[in-house]
Amino acid sequence: MTGFFGMVPGAVGMSSAAEAGISQEMAATTAAGGAALTGVIPMAADADSAQFAAALNAAGAAYLATAAEHVGQRAAYSGAQGLAAVTAPAVDAINGLKL
Repeated sequence: MTGFFGMVPGAVGMSSAAEAGISQEMAATTAAGGAALTGVIPMAADADSAQFAAALNAAGAAYLATAAEHVGQRAAYSGAQGLAAVTAPAVDAINGLKL
C-alpha cells in the first residue's frame, strides 16, 4: 500500500541507501584531498609568499568545512529517508487495524 502520499517504501529505502553511499564517498574524497587543500607552503621566504600561502590554506579550510557540512546534511537526509521507509508501512498497518 502506498498510503496518502503515494510513497513506495522500497524505493525510498533504496534512495536512502544511495544517499548514504554518496555521503560516504564524498567524506572519503574530501578527507583524501584535505592535506593538499590546507598544506600549502610559501614559495619563498618573503611576506607576500607567506600571505598567499596563508590565503590558500584558509580557502582550503573553508572548502573542507563546507564540504563536511554538505556531507552531514546528506547523511541526515539519508537517515530521514530510512526512517520514513520503515515508519510508513507501520503507520499504514496501524491505520488498517482501526475500526
